[in-house]
Amino acid sequence: MSEALEKLQKLGAQKIYEDTHIPIKHVQAILHESFEGFSKVQFLGFISILEKEYSLELQELHEKGAEYFVEKNISTEGDSLFISQQKRVKKSKKILYIVSIVVLFVVVFLWNFSQVHSAVENEFLVDNSIIESVAESISEEKNSTLVVVEELPDEKIERLAESEPLVAEEAQIEENGSVASLKIVAQKKVWFGYIDMQSDKHYQKVLKGAIELDPKKDWLLVFGHGYIDVFLDGKAVKFKTYNNTHFIYKDGHFDALTRKEFKRFNRGRKW
Repeated sequence: MSEALEKLQKLGAQKIYEDTHIPIKHVQAILHESFEGFSKVQFLGFISILEKEYSLELQELHEKGAEYFVEKNISTEGDSLFISQQKRVKKSKKILYIVSIVVLFVVVFLWNFSQVHSAVENEFLVDNSIIESVAESISEEKNSTLVVVEELPDEKIERLAESEPLVAEEAQIEENGSVASLKIVAQKKVWFGYIDMQSDKHYQKVLKGAIELDPKKDWLLVFGHGYIDVFLDGKAVKFKTYNNTHFIYKDGHFDALTRKEFKRFNRGRKW
């Protein structure tokens, strides 16, 4: 028995099923080197998935399975290549890898399709675990950011370096910083989370268009992307970035935050 197969046996059929979604009866058959009940294509596809999932070399199991299908006359027209296994090993391996890649591609395609379909159906049922996963997967340093401030003739357009946080110059409202209205407009459809800093209440929605918040309260805000316009008493501050973005509205001022700063204001939580 190869070391690779021993590692799989130590993981156990249940764990392998959870990691790869290979039917558990097939996992158990592979672990016991029992090839009955498999088609050749199924067997090769499952072996390829296991090799990629756990970075293992299952060549010995691969060859045993190939010999089994030759003896039982179950394989397709390419089975004749395995009659002289040792003499034609290089050519056989090439054909097996091609078949494995095709099968793996089909499996991955179907899995991705099911995930996308599920995501569309549950578009308005975003939970915190999904939010955190998406936030972690998007790098804060992915793209440079263009910020445009409108109705502010004395202000300039800022281009930010990739390592810098998103920053926008504030629209000047009143000397005392009071604001009569706070409106946010999503340029594109976006997931939007906002937190009342006084009550620590969390709200979330898929935003398309405008939403008005109470300007007398302090807010923490997070967006799935940064294509948004912020209006303070009708004066606009525009943001444009592919990245997920974090902001704070406090004492009449609207400022961008890094993810680390957002977490600090949010009592150590990502959301």
